[in-house]
Amino acid sequence: MTRYRIADDVAWVSEEELDGGETPTAYLTRLPKGPPILLEGSGCVVWLALADGGTLDEVVTAAAAMSGTGPEEIREDVETLVDQLVIIGVARED
Repeated sequence: MTRYRIADDVAWVSEEELDGGETPTAYLTRLPKGPPILLEGSGCVVWLALADGGTLDEVVTAAAAMSGTGPEEIREDVETLVDQLVIIGVARED
């Protein structure tokens, strides 16, 4: 069973840790020379769910709980974003 997690060479911080803004926001980059990436709103929620690692079902369930929606409502969007994060190298499959 495939598990997902943040790649080892990624540094990130969420807006919540900086100033508690209204829109969930995460700033991330691959070290040492990756371009900065900004994830806002639902993208940040998926990133925070991914931070704990887990299967796609676990990431979907965590993101749904954080956003107050049903897992079935967001599954396709979460899967798409997780796939994109893997492609650009900030998340990885184990």
